[in-house]
Amino acid sequence: MAVTTPPAQPPAVRPSGVHAVLNGVLVYGTLALIAGGIYSGLTWLTGTLSGGEDPVAGLVAALTVGAVFRPVRLRLQRAVNRLLRVEHDPYRVADRLSRTLQEAVDPAEGLATAVVLVRQALRADGVAVEVHGGTVADGELGERSVETPLVWHGEPVGRLLSSGPAPSPDLLNLLARHLAELAHAVRLTADLRRSRERILTTREEERRRLRRDLHDGLGPTLASLAMTVDEARLRLERDPEAVEGLLIRVRDQMGAAIVDVRDLVYGLRPPALKDLGLAGSLSSLADAPGPRVDVALAGPLEDVPPAVEVAAYRIAQEALTNVRRHAQATTALVRAEVVPVKGVGPTVTGGGSGGIADAATAGGELRLSIADDGIGLPEKVRGGVGLLSMRERAAETGGSCTIGPRPGGGTEVVARLPLETEAP
Repeated sequence: MAVTTPPAQPPAVRPSGVHAVLNGVLVYGTLALIAGGIYSGLTWLTGTLSGGEDPVAGLVAALTVGAVFRPVRLRLQRAVNRLLRVEHDPYRVADRLSRTLQEAVDPAEGLATAVVLVRQALRADGVAVEVHGGTVADGELGERSVETPLVWHGEPVGRLLSSGPAPSPDLLNLLARHLAELAHAVRLTADLRRSRERILTTREEERRRLRRDLHDGLGPTLASLAMTVDEARLRLERDPEAVEGLLIRVRDQMGAAIVDVRDLVYGLRPPALKDLGLAGSLSSLADAPGPRVDVALAGPLEDVPPAVEVAAYRIAQEALTNVRRHAQATTALVRAEVVPVKGVGPTVTGGGSGGIADAATAGGELRLSIADDGIGLPEKVRGGVGLLSMRERAAETGGSCTIGPRPGGGTEVVARLPLETEAP
């Protein structure tokens, strides 16, 4: 976000210092020349037509000059403003800001252009805009800078910092509203870029896992199967009795290959999620031997996105495996709840009955916790593969997973998985 490309056309700014003096000299100096010329011309013309001095000539010239004074001054002011790229009206500054930003290639470049324009409009020594992920600045900020929050639909999205002469509060707030929309667009672009990078990384890791499983597991099994079939074919004429044992071995190897293929398919998406859904799958995890496991579910779990379903199921599965192996617990509780974001209404979707998604899934999160009454965590916790996999699965969905002591004894795993997932 270090782009500092200036606008293609120099923006209009508010007058300051020499600009204000030069503006006034050009406007009123030219206006005095025009008024003097009109007055002198009309006085001479009236005197010429009347054949001598006419006392009414001065009055007519004065009225004429008075009548054209304001229209001529306004036209002169606009012409000089265009010449000096000066704008007195703050709303015109905001309008030029909006039009300049519309020509930007992307939000980051638009923000850099906007910072230059805002600095000139505020007559500031330096201006900086801080947004999520970086800062764009123009000029030098002093020790005492004016801070203006950038708020988009009630949500803080950044800060506007300016130093120098005290700016007009009206103009500052007006420009801040325009910058807030741009800062929000910059943040969305950065979030989308990070989401795409995360999705690409996850997809590449999944490809590596499949390649490793195919190369190290299914590949050798199929190669051994082919060699056994060749051996049986060669012995068929010389030693028919030995062929039966080879065929039995082929059958066993085929069974092992089928198991490997099934494991690969199950690794992509657990079959329990397809058959039972998230609620049923979490409930089925409680049926395994070991301590009693209670399951508490709340909210529309049937509307949870597939990626979040898989992450929640795998986290719960790994956590319960640890409970049964290491916790020495008598009971455990699995709790899953869809928590909506306040103020989020129904969202229209492309499918489903009626095309309406529940408000909870439009911008909420799935909160998953697995707690037990066991011996708890050791003083020095070593991050094993299981604990690491739970955190990674939560991070893949943009969420978080924490493992810590449970109040009252035992261990508690808490995962917070956002329900808004982005497509690559």
